[in-house]
Amino acid sequence: MATPALAQFPRSVIDTAAAERGRAMYDKQCARCHGDDVRGTQDGPDLIRSLRVLHDRRQNLHGAELAPYMKEAPHKVSLNAKEAADLSNFLSFSVNKILRSGYDSEPKNLLSGDAKAGEAYFNGAGGCSKCHSTTGDLAGISKRMSVAGLQQKFLFPNSGFGNKKKTEVEVTTGGQTIPGELVRIDDFTVALKDKDGRFRSFNRTPTVKVKTTDPYAGHAALLDRYTDADIHNLTAYLVTIP
Repeated sequence: MATPALAQFPRSVIDTAAAERGRAMYDKQCARCHGDDVRGTQDGPDLIRSLRVLHDRRQNLHGAELAPYMKEAPHKVSLNAKEAADLSNFLSFSVNKILRSGYDSEPKNLLSGDAKAGEAYFNGAGGCSKCHSTTGDLAGISKRMSVAGLQQKFLFPNSGFGNKKKTEVEVTTGGQTIPGELVRIDDFTVALKDKDGRFRSFNRTPTVKVKTTDPYAGHAALLDRYTDADIHNLTAYLVTIP
């Protein structure tokens, strides 16, 4: 049975006063690269499709993970908790405004695309058929998911409820390679859970080699390539899969 869209995508909470303060901060420090409408420029990515921004919005984190990220290059901006929450509110408000039919209201016009064009994208430019099969993992998918859930699933497969595939990692050090599920990684350390369920952490020195495999890397890469038409066409096609 398909899960209702509103149940799959919890309502994000916007503090309008905080969003106004966040807007002023954004205009001053972010708009030059990310654009007045948050949709990106040639100098900075579209934040509406940013997994980091969407995760902050979806989980109502109020900037708790944005602040440490902003300290890193290329931003190198230090935000206190209140400033991070203000920016978070503005970005969440911007996502809600542009999506219009997003998570806070009943989705609309999701099937306005061209199913034939979606099929061509699936088998061609999108590269979807390299990993998915209409007679295999996608068989009957329209019976298992709502249209909104289906669209969100191919856009952001690593968010929302349900079991998720883990990013795999291999750490090679001292002539030994240790595989496992990635727990955490930054410029200085990498942590994993090995096949026996043990937590292991390594300093990322020059002699330590790290290889990660993100099962959703293909979907993440498409976020920078999709046009709105591609998304609607692909949705229209996927719901026709028997």
